Amino acid sequence: MNFNDLKINFIRFILAILIIFFLLLSFGINPLDVTNALFIGSFGSFEKIIRTMLVWVPISLASIALIYTFSSGMWNIGIEGQIIMGAIGATFIARSFLGDNFISPYIQLIMALGFGGFWGFICAILKVKGGVHEIFSGLGLDFVASGIAIYLIIGPWKRKGIASTSGTEIFHESSWIPTVGNLDFPIFLFLIVILVYVFTYFLLSQTSFGLRLKATGINFFATNRFNFSSERYIIYSFIIAGALAGIAGFSQVSGSYHKLVPTISGGFGFLSILLVLICSRNIFLTFIISFLFAALIVGGSQLQIKLDLDHSLVGIIQASFVLSWLILQRVNLEKKILNIFSKVLTK
Repeated sequence: MNFNDLKINFIRFILAILIIFFLLLSFGINPLDVTNALFIGSFGSFEKIIRTMLVWVPISLASIALIYTFSSGMWNIGIEGQIIMGAIGATFIARSFLGDNFISPYIQLIMALGFGGFWGFICAILKVKGGVHEIFSGLGLDFVASGIAIYLIIGPWKRKGIASTSGTEIFHESSWIPTVGNLDFPIFLFLIVILVYVFTYFLLSQTSFGLRLKATGINFFATNRFNFSSERYIIYSFIIAGALAGIAGFSQVSGSYHKLVPTISGGFGFLSILLVLICSRNIFLTFIISFLFAALIVGGSQLQIKLDLDHSLVGIIQASFVLSWLILQRVNLEKKILNIFSKVLTK
């Protein structure tokens, strides 16, 4: 991201926030009170900061995963299913003979990569070999993954004497994601996210693989002239995206819930699609906005406690932010503002 893009995105961010402020005022809600409640709810204590990070990790991983498939011109609606399958893969290890061993989280990570990547691979094969549009195959695979999770929870992995959808047995503590300090700071997950973002930036911007992936997304049919197969790179993008989404599932079962639950994906896959759309596949911006949305989700609990406002207001704020951002992208208002400032400064 160059300096000019940074200025444009900063102005766009400020304008989107102002639009939300005016919207809240139109509802008779004090936006400053809402901002204060959200901030306290997500950053008011070290425990809340950790909770915000635990929500941010799967959102940011799902978002960076989608950058790969968006770069290849594909709509990876199956991201939810890939998160779920990653969670199932991690749970398989946590419930095995390795579950009480200190190496369990690291084996879980590998299994989550494999399960998520395999689910992405199926979606890619249906697209390139079966001619099934990735939206339809992705949604279908989402339902299948969700069905598998529910079957396992009320069937083979049910709690002793109970066939309930509340989840499996709590994992042995050895299977929980490694943390540091008395407040369980999730350093392992944080390092994974940083490594994934750095690796993605390097791969997409500094390698021929990234160039070919983007070429596939720009013109699927013209790439054959450059002697490489677009179909192959579509498959690559889905496998990588699925693997990263699988890590997001791993973070959910072993970092947040410590068990497999039917709603393990948390809807973070679908939310990440909106994030990547407004960030236009910009890796740095995705990192920032995903953290903002995580803070909104965690801080939203304080709206009802402190202001007697329904938690659904968070969804309205998120939707308004996305819609405002997309409109601002379309009208290029921030560029006009920059031009006005430039003219004023040059006088």
